Amino acid sequence: MPHQFKTDQPMAPPPAPRHPPLPARVALVHDWLLGMRGGEWVLQALLELFPLAPVHTLFYRPERLTDAINRSSIRPSSLSGLPRVERFYRWLLPALPRAVESLRLDPDRQLVLTTSHCVAHGVRAPAGALHINYYFSPMRYLYDQREVYSRRGGLVGAGLGLFGDRLRRWDQAAARRADHAWAISHFVARRIREVYDLPARVIYPPVREQVFMPPPAGARRVEEYLLVSALVPYKRVELAIAAANRLALPLCVVGGGPLLGELRRLAGPTVRVVGAVSEARLIEYYQTRRALIYAAEEDFGIVPLEAMACGMPVLALGSGGVLETVQSGITGAFFEQPTEDCLCAALERFIPENVDPSACRARAEQFGQQRFLDEIAAGVRETLAGGAS
Repeated sequence: MPHQFKTDQPMAPPPAPRHPPLPARVALVHDWLLGMRGGEWVLQALLELFPLAPVHTLFYRPERLTDAINRSSIRPSSLSGLPRVERFYRWLLPALPRAVESLRLDPDRQLVLTTSHCVAHGVRAPAGALHINYYFSPMRYLYDQREVYSRRGGLVGAGLGLFGDRLRRWDQAAARRADHAWAISHFVARRIREVYDLPARVIYPPVREQVFMPPPAGARRVEEYLLVSALVPYKRVELAIAAANRLALPLCVVGGGPLLGELRRLAGPTVRVVGAVSEARLIEYYQTRRALIYAAEEDFGIVPLEAMACGMPVLALGSGGVLETVQSGITGAFFEQPTEDCLCAALERFIPENVDPSACRARAEQFGQQRFLDEIAAGVRETLAGGAS
């Protein structure tokens, strides 16, 4: 997946963890490392808990990642050496199950922790190792988003048509090989139950509240809405653009991805599609624009929490993981259906200036990084001790 902002700016140092040391013989497995999106920030946080753990992954491009990740022992698959693989890795989906099963983990590992939205959960753990899958989601293009991706055609759509059934059979078997399933939200936990018939412990991923900060006192917001997203089909960026076009509403769209050109063509005179930006620039947008529009049904949704950490209210589709973070009437509002009419009506009702920025910040702090580290550490200790999953 594409990254939504560039990583050419220095990052703020993480908070000093306050937990006791955890087992050293840990292996981390992540689908791919091709840019900094929500999953990669989760991985970076996990490396604070497990600084000696090797990170096994299918594809690796260090120039798109932070120093904190690149300092780790990254062990990519042989597929990572394919020239310009970051441009066509989606086409390799039918080959990825075998590739992830071919990853060779050190045989002395006590714990294998996979962070997965695709095939990482199917890694073969060494004999005797405890295997925990931390799910960002089951593969969306095999289940709830299958029709969305298939309708777009191209090689990805054709591949799902040809190999989808086989991939689903592999995916079901892979999920059951692990000892425990964890999930990033109750929304994802329900999907894990529906797709795999497995229970899942919920541990919310972290917002980097020490990086995403409110603006200085007295700062004024620009009369412009903001949308921050990877530009991929299920994010429904075109819905927000259509509503902004219809209402002649100033809207700035930030993010990179395969739909960038198409969305720029859809944008009317009041809409700017700026593409990927630096993190410093992203924070400036959060601090200075009027409110965030969020039209996707997300598994969790870190972007609304980043916005709220900067004191920005959120107008979001009332579905998915965002129902567990945004508080209607306190930190923002919801629109009920993913339609242009519904979003336009909500935009006409919504008054961002009635939302208290300090309430947004307080809500984001409840999902902070230290809370995540503490919950992961407690979960690992429980699980290794034979406690509940």
